[in-house]
This record gives sequence, structure tokens and C-alpha cells, in this order.
Amino acid sequence: MTEVYDMNRTGKILPVLSLLLASGVAFTAYRLSAQQPPAAAESRSFRPGNAPGLKVTDLGRSSSRTYRVNMVKGDEIVSGLLEFAEKNHIKNGHFTGLGAVDKATLRWSDPVNKSSKKTEVNEEAEVVSLVGSIATDKDGKPTVHAHTVLALSDGSTRGGHLMVAQVSIICEVFVTEEEGAATSASR
Repeated sequence: MTEVYDMNRTGKILPVLSLLLASGVAFTAYRLSAQQPPAAAESRSFRPGNAPGLKVTDLGRSSSRTYRVNMVKGDEIVSGLLEFAEKNHIKNGHFTGLGAVDKATLRWSDPVNKSSKKTEVNEEAEVVSLVGSIATDKDGKPTVHAHTVLALSDGSTRGGHLMVAQVSIICEVFVTEEEGAATSASR
């Protein structure tokens, strides 16, 4: 049985949580060792590096609007998102989605060699992750920046910057338009 300590620091094992673990329920619990007092575990903060290029843009406190964009067999995902952004005058937003494709081209950028590598997927694949942003270019036209992870039938995955992808069954994308300051694409 897995040892799980309650968060009230009594040091007692919670049988209910152990039972949940055994039944397959996933959750995060902190394991406090006998050598380390609980307060020491809470007082540490970890910063693995630095972020000298960090820039923050306050998009304001205005409400946002979310759309569900459905695509069907034969639709191309990036083109569909661009068409949606143009028709709905989306200047600043982000999206997440999932679905299935039977053809895709992904790109992986190598900043060291200043080159990129393309990966072609020409088989049925599940879109297990689709994330990205919609911004405007210097001419005010919408641009889509998308990254994806595709799961193949053998359980392996392919991922990277999404160049093109043809929907095989359906693709459902949730786009959130931010009403704050419009941003220019820098891609």
C-alpha cells in the first residue's frame, strides 16, 4: 500500500487516500520524510534559471469571448483558423483544440544552426494537443501560430510547429478572443 500523509501534519496515513490510490484515482500528494520537518519543505522555492528577456503585456481586465470552431473531414486546420479570425475580426487571442488528422506537416526549429526540420505525417493520427495564438501582422492581417502533438496508432507521438494539417474526422478548437491590447505577430 502507498504511504500518504495528511496535510494537517499529524503524520498519520490516511486510509481513504491510500484506497483511492489503489483504485487508480490520480492526485498529487506531498510525502514528508521523517528526517525533514514539514516547514522546511514548504519554505523552499526553486528557480532553475533566469529570464532576462521576460516581457509582460497587460491585456487589461476586460472580459474575453470564447468561440468553438468545428472543422470536418478535409478541412485544413491553420487555414480554417485564419478564415475564422478574418471573418470575426480576431486581432488577439489564443486557442486549444483536439481532433484527428490524416495528413500533417510539422516544423521543428533549431535556433543554434538557424535552420528547421520538417516532419511529415501521412497516416491517421489523434490530435492530443493543439495550442496557439492569433495575432496580427504589421499590415493588420491575422496570423496563426500553432503547436501540436499528434499520437500515431502505435502510441508514438510527433510534435512541433503546425504548418498544415488535414482533418480526417473532426477537429474542435476553442478560441478565446482577448479584448485587451492588440499585438503584432513577431513570427
